[in-house]
Amino acid sequence: MLFQIADKQSTSIRPEDFTSKLRGAYLQRKLKTKANSGERLTQKSRNTIHRNCILVDDKRRKQLIQLFSEENYDKNNLPSTNHTKVVVELTVQSITEISEFSSSFKADVWFSQIWQDPRLDFSSFNYCLSNLSLPSHKLNSIWTPNVCFVNSKNVRIHASPSENILLLVFPNGTVWLNYRVSLMGPCFLDLSLFPMDVQQCNLVFESYSYNSAEVNIVWRDWEPVSIPDPNAKRLPDFELLSHANTKFTLLYTAGLWDQLEVIFKFRRLYGFYILQAYMPTYLSVFISWIAFWIQTSALPARITLGVSSLMALTFQFGNVVKNLPRVSYVKALDIWMFGCMGFIFLSLVELAVVGFFDKLESRRRRTRRTKDYMLVHSDSEQQWLSRIPSRTMPQEMFGGDCRITSSIGTRLSNGSLTSPRMQCSKPKKVTKIEDEGRIISGEFIDDVSAKLFPAMFLAFNLFYWFYYIGLSVSRP
Repeated sequence: MLFQIADKQSTSIRPEDFTSKLRGAYLQRKLKTKANSGERLTQKSRNTIHRNCILVDDKRRKQLIQLFSEENYDKNNLPSTNHTKVVVELTVQSITEISEFSSSFKADVWFSQIWQDPRLDFSSFNYCLSNLSLPSHKLNSIWTPNVCFVNSKNVRIHASPSENILLLVFPNGTVWLNYRVSLMGPCFLDLSLFPMDVQQCNLVFESYSYNSAEVNIVWRDWEPVSIPDPNAKRLPDFELLSHANTKFTLLYTAGLWDQLEVIFKFRRLYGFYILQAYMPTYLSVFISWIAFWIQTSALPARITLGVSSLMALTFQFGNVVKNLPRVSYVKALDIWMFGCMGFIFLSLVELAVVGFFDKLESRRRRTRRTKDYMLVHSDSEQQWLSRIPSRTMPQEMFGGDCRITSSIGTRLSNGSLTSPRMQCSKPKKVTKIEDEGRIISGEFIDDVSAKLFPAMFLAFNLFYWFYYIGLSVSRP
């Protein structure tokens, strides 16, 4: 971050050309191909630079320090009668955490402010000094634009061991102030696509003490926001997709204030939730289907499987939800959990249907056995059956309703006795429920469910993953 503009002519740099000079120095440094990016100037170059300047000793340095004394400098006055232009630059060192509970993110950043103060111009001394480095306590002796993070929740200047504040003054009066800070900024969380969501966090800068008529803050025109370390873009549960910077003016009661905003866009890495939430729910649903292959008479075992799967799914859902903020809208994970609960609940409903049809079949069998018992042990019917020729079987055997109209036979002229009179109606129609009971059985319902449930769950999976992943990718 330290760019040495060591040329003697740098003392005559105009304020509006300072950032362009820095840019040239920056690009020149990036184009170097030597292993040591911080290589020093050769002795020949040094001699060329310092040929017509005065070497700085302790006495001359103290003379420069006198520029900041209260007798020579009033920090309460602005550097210019017109508005002072302040160039802002942000370098992200690392992003350590994104919290859903506090809707915030934590980061370590280098924050730079650059402006020109003509009262600190020491180019007339013609010293062989490209810049003057000052300790952090000298910051209280000069005017500063007081640019701050207006939307931050917490900001702390690093001290390792002393405060990490860089204060440079260039010969033309340009001041470079840099802080290394740890901050907590806000995030506007939208968890409707959780855990495939994309989140945005932002930082807003403004001069807290001076409005736009006095201080005009702007982004540096080359790399205003940079992240030099690629590892800083990837967190354990998020990855940084992009960042953008904007400038706007905000109206307060005291006037107009310039504000600079940087927006970070993060995408959640949902591998953790695949392992901890989705895979266990898959297993719970699959376990509930085992009941379809268990004998229908083993109701206790089938009920235990269904209820245990439902309880396990509820417990897993509670473990995931307790680590999330309480929101009033439905999340993608909620849809998944409720869908899986629905499949397990339907498997229990299927068990109830199988039990109902088995109960009807059992009742029908008991009724049939009772009728057969009464038919065999009836005395009148036994006599009637013994007198009926075998070729004239009662129509009751074929489903008709036959009854004896006369229990006494007729004696013929030859002395033989005829059979009792019997009147048979047409076979009655079997009711719908009985007809279905003979066709639909518990085994048949289990066979259909064993094929229908996996097919429905596959369709649910295709819809769920294609829909939510598509929304996550297409969300701006």
